[in-house]
This record gives sequence, structure tokens and C-alpha cells, in this order.
Amino acid sequence: MLVVLLFCAVSAWLYWSAHTDDDLAYARARDQALAAGRTHLATLNSIDAKHIAAGLREWREATTGPLREQLRRDENKSADTLEERGTSARARVTDAALTGLDDTAGTAELIATVRITTTTRSGAPAADRKRMAAGLERTDDGWKLTSLAPVPVGEERG
Repeated sequence: MLVVLLFCAVSAWLYWSAHTDDDLAYARARDQALAAGRTHLATLNSIDAKHIAAGLREWREATTGPLREQLRRDENKSADTLEERGTSARARVTDAALTGLDDTAGTAELIATVRITTTTRSGAPAADRKRMAAGLERTDDGWKLTSLAPVPVGEERG
């Protein structure tokens, strides 16, 4: 009986200490920021020419701060350009990593490689690979992108 009580007490203490561990909390924040960054990068590099308004709404929902404001300002112009070109794009993040995380401030920086397949009205699909850097901020709705910039080949980030 004593062994069982001792086992339960030790198990409870280990569970509690692991659950409240700062390193574990940091790792969770890192994993959440990375996953959200990957998802939102794919969203911001994808558009369906048949559903432009929905695509632009998804872009806004993936962002916050200055990037969201820029998308709002440019929305009509972007919609006109996308409709005129009639090009659809599907993006997939092939690799990504956080280059910075401030869990206390709720900010992160990410670098990623994105494969974008575009299809025009009359042409066959074409694929391109881009390197991108993004800033993220934790909001009440989770991590959102605050900035997005291409990283030229040969340029080191970090």
C-alpha cells in the first residue's frame, strides 16, 4: 500500500512539474507559432481565380497589424488585378523554421521555402519556389502574420 501511495505522489508531482515547466510552455508556443506561420504563409500565397473575394478574406484572416492594414488598403486593386489575370495559385510550405521567438512579447520570426503552383486561364500549371521571411504576433485568435517579405537567393537571414 505504501508503494502505491508513493508511486501516486511521485507521478502527480512529475505531472504537475511537467505541466507547469517554463521550457514546456516555450516549446508549445514555438510549435504553435511555427504551425500557424506555415499555414498562413500557404494562405497568403494561394488564390482561386473563381473565388477572389473569399481568397482575399482568407488573406485578411491570416494577418494582423500592418500587414492586415496593407491588405485592406490594397484589396480593391488586388481584386481587379487578380480578376483581370485570371490566375490561380496554390502554395505549399516545403520547409520552415522559427528564427526568433519572444514568448513574453508574443512575437516570432519565421523563414520558409514555399512552392507555388500557378495556373492561368489558358496555360498549363507552372511551379516556382520562393524563400520568404515572416513576422508573427500572438493574438486572441492565435498566431497571425504581421509582415511578409521575399528572401532573395544567396541572402542569409538570421
